[in-house]
This record gives sequence, structure tokens and C-alpha cells, in this order.
Amino acid sequence: MIMLILTSFSNIFGQLVGSTINTQTPAQEIRKGSTVQYTAPAGAAGEQYSWEIIGGTPTPAATSGSGTVADPYIINFTADLTSITVQWNNDAQAITSANGRIRVQKKNGGCISLIQSLELTCWSNATATITDADIDMCSGDATPGNITLQFTGAPNFDLRYTVTDLDGTVSTEKVITGVSGSSTTIPLPANLINTSTTADQTYKITLTQMNDAFQGDGTFADASYTITVHPAISTGTIQASPSALQRR
Repeated sequence: MIMLILTSFSNIFGQLVGSTINTQTPAQEIRKGSTVQYTAPAGAAGEQYSWEIIGGTPTPAATSGSGTVADPYIINFTADLTSITVQWNNDAQAITSANGRIRVQKKNGGCISLIQSLELTCWSNATATITDADIDMCSGDATPGNITLQFTGAPNFDLRYTVTDLDGTVSTEKVITGVSGSSTTIPLPANLINTSTTADQTYKITLTQMNDAFQGDGTFADASYTITVHPAISTGTIQASPSALQRR
């Protein structure tokens, strides 16, 4: 009788029944914005399943709630609903994670299972972006000294890049590994000398590959940085007309 009363209140107030929770370990790590299907083991035909979701939007649609910790999405007990799909929130991209959670409970007649819970750690997609704008400079002038790269995803980050020198020579890939923060820098030469007297020359850094802590390559929002170096300018000799007097 008590269990039946609890079940009734669950359907009215949109809550799972009871407080006994079996939390799976380890927590699942996923990308923000990903769509994942979750399945509970099927039992006897007609058994009912109720789901609770925090941090994502379920399909089928929730009966109640807003998906927050204080107000989780609830899918009320539904016969044979052993599987749902969740579109996880795609909030601010950063190097810190967001939390999510999914819970399920099964009911068969007047008997109700304990609550099965899966915690989630949601990470941004792996990206690298050069934050500095391209520049023009005169031959021999000092460069800014370095450029800054901004990361999103799960630390640590590894990066590969090439350098195209003023004469067009492309370097072998250079490697930066184990970046634990949200940014790093790539050094530039102290100054750049244009060896042409008539044409601009360019010095270019090109990002070729990046990874975070998970498998697969990340993407680039801005993958290159270019310095355009103008040739040196010579004023030339001042001429006089008519010519100046010549000494003996």
C-alpha cells in the first residue's frame, strides 16, 4: 500500500520514487552538444520506466521539468520505454567541464526498482585559435615577439605547426605538447629582413594538427598568422640642378 501511494505521488509531482540510488562508476565523459542514446536492460513486456535528465534535452519529450539540478527533466513511467536519446547542452566553450546526469527507474505492478544513476562530465569540442591579427611591417623592424593560441576542450593539449620563412621555405612540423591551460604562445623572430628591393615578402605560421585529452583531432577557428614584410626603402642621393661649383 505504501509503495502504491508513493507511485501515485511520483506521477503527480514528476519525481522518481524513493531515495536508494545505485550510481555507476566511472562517470561518462562526453562532448558538449553531442547526442547519445541511453538504454536500460529490458525486462518483462509492459514494465514501466521513468527517466530523469539534468543538463540535456531528452527524446521522447519530458513530462515535466527544465533540465536543471533543481528542476530535472522527468519522463513519467511509460510502458517498455527502455531507451531514450539525450541532446546534451552546448554551453560556453572552455577548458572546464560541465556536469550532467541521467537516471532511470523501473516499475512492474506494485514493485519499484532502486534508482540507477549515471553521472556525466561534458567537455567542449577540441579547438585551437590564433588570437593575433596579421600585421604589416617594414624590413628590419621588431616583431611582436610571439603569438597567442587559445584552446577549448579537455586539457592537456598538443599542437603541431609549420613556419614559412620569407624566402618561401617551409619548416618541418614543430611540436608543442602538454599544454594544461587555456592558451600558449608560439615565438617569432626578433626581427625580419626583406631581401628583396622591390617586392613584399611574407612570414607565415600555419597550424596543422591539435588534440586534447581525448581521441581524434580537434579543429581550428583561425589556423594561420602572416607577417607581411615590406622591402627596405632607400632615399637615394640628392641631385642639384644646375650642378654645384666644382673645386679645382
